[in-house]
Amino acid sequence: MKKNFRITIITSFIIFTVSLFLMSFDVFPTGYVGTTKKGGVNLGCICHGSSPTTGVSVNFSGPDSVAMGQTVTFTISVSHGPGITGGFNVAVNTGDINIVAGDTTVRKQDGELTHTHPKLFASDTARWSFTYTAPNSPTVDTLFATGNSTNNDNTSDNDEWNWSDNKPLRVYNPIGIINLSETAREFSLSQNYPNPFNPVTQIKFSIAKSSEVKIVIYDILGNIAAIPVSGNLKQGEYVADFNGSQLASGAYFYSLIINGEKVSTKKMLMIK
Repeated sequence: MKKNFRITIITSFIIFTVSLFLMSFDVFPTGYVGTTKKGGVNLGCICHGSSPTTGVSVNFSGPDSVAMGQTVTFTISVSHGPGITGGFNVAVNTGDINIVAGDTTVRKQDGELTHTHPKLFASDTARWSFTYTAPNSPTVDTLFATGNSTNNDNTSDNDEWNWSDNKPLRVYNPIGIINLSETAREFSLSQNYPNPFNPVTQIKFSIAKSSEVKIVIYDILGNIAAIPVSGNLKQGEYVADFNGSQLASGAYFYSLIINGEKVSTKKMLMIK
């Protein structure tokens, strides 16, 4: 009798402790924060399972480098698993993350982002967008995320979750873009000058009509190393100053991208 009573007391205590622990988060289903790998806590989305599941894929979509003070948009996606509804939690080291204007599916708490209600999967994926504003000094920032995939049966049974890979962001110091002329007959990209360079070089390009323009710099493996130009530009000739002080010595490629399509690519050499 005493043994059974003791087991009952211990079980009740465990249930009570776990309940208090879960109540430290915002009540499901409106999402909660503090579940990512930021700070090495690695708590995870434990209300949807005791451990991460590799069958659930959580990924960031967005640039790899951002100019100081620049605001860009990222998307976080959760795929696979039960795949009926999903949720997420995103955190950042030093930049600022915010809700996209007018989006009621995302909320901010304690500097982190989460969902306001579970989102239905479409084509095996649930997606949310958010904005990131870079700090005002050069650094390497990091985004963190956790996502869950549920069967939407109002219990945690058979739900799954996982962490994303940490997303490093190179925050660089842009020097500026100068409009040389308001007329241009074609989309073109010139060889950077000087080349080789250390650490500043100029990239001249022409825009035949108003377009969404990017100059993207890649390393020899094809990874994005910097995006010195990103935005809508009117017709004209331009020159952009690029500061490569945070790049390692070596060969790089840079492309002119117009409305999402590569127009021209050239090679540059950084020597420190």
